[in-house]
Amino acid sequence: MTDLNTAEEREDTKVERHASWAELFFDLVAAAGVAALTHVLGSELDASRLGVYALLYLTFWLSWTTFMLYGNVSAGQTRVIRLMIGMFGLGVMAASVPGVAHTVLGHGNELRPLTVFVIAYLATRICGAHSWRRGDVLLDFPVVQYSVGLLPWFISIWVDERWKPTLWAMGVGLDLLLILAVSGNKLLEQVQVKFAAQATTRRRRRPGAGPGGTAPVIQGVSVDPTHLSERLGLFVIIVLGESVVQVVNAASDARYTIGLLATAMASFVLVAGMFGLSVVFGYAGLPHLRAGRISTRAALGLHCLVTGVVATMGASLSSVVSHGSDSLPDESRWLLCGAVAAYFTLGVVTGVASRSSDTQRTISRVITGIAVPLLLGLLATGVSGRALVVCLALVVLAHLWFEQRSTPAQGQV
Repeated sequence: MTDLNTAEEREDTKVERHASWAELFFDLVAAAGVAALTHVLGSELDASRLGVYALLYLTFWLSWTTFMLYGNVSAGQTRVIRLMIGMFGLGVMAASVPGVAHTVLGHGNELRPLTVFVIAYLATRICGAHSWRRGDVLLDFPVVQYSVGLLPWFISIWVDERWKPTLWAMGVGLDLLLILAVSGNKLLEQVQVKFAAQATTRRRRRPGAGPGGTAPVIQGVSVDPTHLSERLGLFVIIVLGESVVQVVNAASDARYTIGLLATAMASFVLVAGMFGLSVVFGYAGLPHLRAGRISTRAALGLHCLVTGVVATMGASLSSVVSHGSDSLPDESRWLLCGAVAAYFTLGVVTGVASRSSDTQRTISRVITGIAVPLLLGLLATGVSGRALVVCLALVVLAHLWFEQRSTPAQGQV
């Protein structure tokens, strides 16, 4: 299994790559998608809204990842028109999200947004899956070249609206299962068998023909680890930036007071602290990760979870700004505290998996990063949202201080 920063001999012979202008332009659509997903959470948070949010977020992340990995492997041969098609498809999906959420959650019966979303998702994923050169098999994350998970989505176009979310969940679940079950080497063997069978069939139909022909060269390809870590980190920055935008928008509609300024500052510190833990003291946008310690597939899976959690921060913090000195509703309080606890939980998993945390450090991270936010969610029922954000910001600052103090001893950033 290919590591995120293995294949050192490649780094000696290849110039270090960075995200191209086209890729940076493509990443901008992620901001639109994250902004649209906040409409799903809304003010009346419940399990169904969280479920719809998770489902729709996975569709955006899978689509974005498909094109991101294509650009990573193709490098200078990336076809910009492919990226533009993917960007347009993701934009259509983002524009359809409010209507999809409104209908799926039972607040309307307008089917057009659902159909538009499904068609845009199908077109985006199919375009991304067929962007690869024929014969290239991605060994690190082969699910992006599969289309079997799209079959339930295709069927959902013609079924009753109440069954559509179930079929969507089946499709996404099938993709997640393929991520866990299918290896790149297995896919490479399947492609080799397929092309060999086609060559045999051609020779039987034309016995006099020689063994030559135009059969494609079959080869396994792997990601560029430096470029991948940069793209994953940029995606985390975009998601965190969207949280800042939502706080600014909420503050622009509120009455200017000292309390509003304190809330905005605490919110910014919380978001900026996560940036520091994920990007400055982390790797590939993941807190406590060190280069070359985990596989690419594991890094992508953790990246999906981390960004999905961080994306909820915008809705939580904007709710705090809107409530001012009042205490938050139970659902909003648990969303905020649960998101912070989930972020640090994933950080603990990353630290243990990448062997960057000893037992003492792991225990301290569990107590301060997981237990404290959960206790705040459980006990801080009468505490204002403003005070809650200040407490959570202090937790993040404590982790930043510890990382800054311990980094010189580790000798790496």
